[in-house]
Amino acid sequence: MPSLGPAEILVILVVALLVFGPDKMPDIARQVGRGMREFRKVQQHLRSELRDVVAEFDAPSSATTADVDPLPMLPPPDASGSLPGTTPEAPPTLPGNDPGPSEPA
Repeated sequence: MPSLGPAEILVILVVALLVFGPDKMPDIARQVGRGMREFRKVQQHLRSELRDVVAEFDAPSSATTADVDPLPMLPPPDASGSLPGTTPEAPPTLPGNDPGPSEPA
């Protein structure tokens, strides 16, 4: 998006003068100035807040790794895909698909 040059700003001001008239232009300019000032305050506040949060994460922690309990880890699965010491479960059957007791041949 191209930036506004002096000629474009002058055209905008002339159109605003024609639309709003000379009596309303100082009030409009004052409101625009207040809005820009408020926007800059909010922008500066957010910038400082983000800087503080980033500084918090970048600062070295006072707790040592010996003080913190490590997360428990599960043993790796064996070749069948189940965890050691467990038996694989049979897939659940749906109602109506139950084969029933098998009959001896």
